[in-house]
Amino acid sequence: MSRMVARVLEQEKAIRVVLGADRKTSHLIPTWQDIDVLQSIDRALSSLLSLTDILSGESYVTVSAVLPMIQLIESHILKEDQDDTPLTKDIKRSIIADLVSRYPSNGEMFEMLHFLILALSASHSLILLLLLSRKP
Repeated sequence: MSRMVARVLEQEKAIRVVLGADRKTSHLIPTWQDIDVLQSIDRALSSLLSLTDILSGESYVTVSAVLPMIQLIESHILKEDQDDTPLTKDIKRSIIADLVSRYPSNGEMFEMLHFLILALSASHSLILLLLLSRKP
């Protein structure tokens, strides 16, 4: 979504020209309020773009990264800036509230999964070492 919003903001002038050329679509020309909303959305979501790619990996386990990633999001990535508009601040607060409600930091399930992942990776490493150390 962030890429789409950024693309609309990049192409704002072209969108205005195309929509303004026809009376039937001239009412669709973005107003300054529309642009402000899009800029607020882009500012809030653009910082999460790289995290989305990291947490959507199919070839590696990402469940153990969820709780640390949420803490990182809360403390740094979605931290409110002085330059943020009230809408951007509201969006950031809403994202954090949603994440906290979905993945409580005291969630026993995530702690157990994290432990199991570490235990399994350690046991797989031990088995691999034993197999490699066997004499042919």
